[in-house]
Amino acid sequence: MYNLRKAEAKDLDILKKWKAETIFVYAHNISLEEKNKIWHYIESNTHVSNYEIVTMDNKDIGCLSLKNEKNGILVDEIFLEKEYRNLGIGTSIINDITKKYPTLYLWVYKDNIKAIRLYKRLGFNVLEETETRYLMKFENMF
Repeated sequence: MYNLRKAEAKDLDILKKWKAETIFVYAHNISLEEKNKIWHYIESNTHVSNYEIVTMDNKDIGCLSLKNEKNGILVDEIFLEKEYRNLGIGTSIINDITKKYPTLYLWVYKDNIKAIRLYKRLGFNVLEETETRYLMKFENMF
């Protein structure tokens, strides 16, 4: 269905675009100062070595970034182009990750209702919350 390939230098611009879309779609009512901080974050924290590109039929359709955390793995970013959402691809990716790692964490914007429903259905629970986001945790009981 989908494949993953290591991101390369040529992917940097699309990774920044996808990261920005992930943030700005759900970051509502933010000041110009906050937007500038987010752009600075995107520019300084998007490193191709942290990403895998999601491909389907030899087309780049999204990205995935996992980071080691002291108590598990952080799904730092998962993004699919709009036309590839709601096709089961994201579910397959998350299911595959849960089979590899016993403990996962992820942050999700509270306005991203579809993603929250998906994560809950796959066994994630809200661990913490901020004004705009939830920190969710998955624990695999092997």
